[in-house]
Amino acid sequence: MVLDNIENAVLYFGLNKHLQQALNYMVETDFGKLLTGKYFIDGENLIANVNEYETKPASECKLESHVKYIDIQLMLEGEEQVGYLAKCNQQPTEVYNHEKDVMFFNEEVSVFKFTKGQFAIFFPTDLHQPGIQSGENKNVRKVVLKVAV
Repeated sequence: MVLDNIENAVLYFGLNKHLQQALNYMVETDFGKLLTGKYFIDGENLIANVNEYETKPASECKLESHVKYIDIQLMLEGEEQVGYLAKCNQQPTEVYNHEKDVMFFNEEVSVFKFTKGQFAIFFPTDLHQPGIQSGENKNVRKVVLKVAV
């Protein structure tokens, strides 16, 4: 997992070709002009999901991981807490969904505050639990870039 500010995105360009393309897109795009929805940037290799939602108690947020995609999450407005745990030998509580590229877990996590202008990179080896309220429920606007592994 990586957690950093958008100003430092260039530091991670060398990690992988598709990741660099995604980080470039993240830095160069004015997401304020995009409606919520799904955008195919480079076919199935790079997809942007612009989301708006209200944060919830941790008990209502699922701990997840992916197989085919790396998630880059960029907080555009608002703040939330995100649970994190390195994936080791944990067993999923729901079978892997190939179509949605997601499986869910029920584990204890460490939590960090995710605020406007920060981005997080979650690799397939990272369990993450987004959308947790920070104090009270808040509205957030966030983009999730799905980067092919």
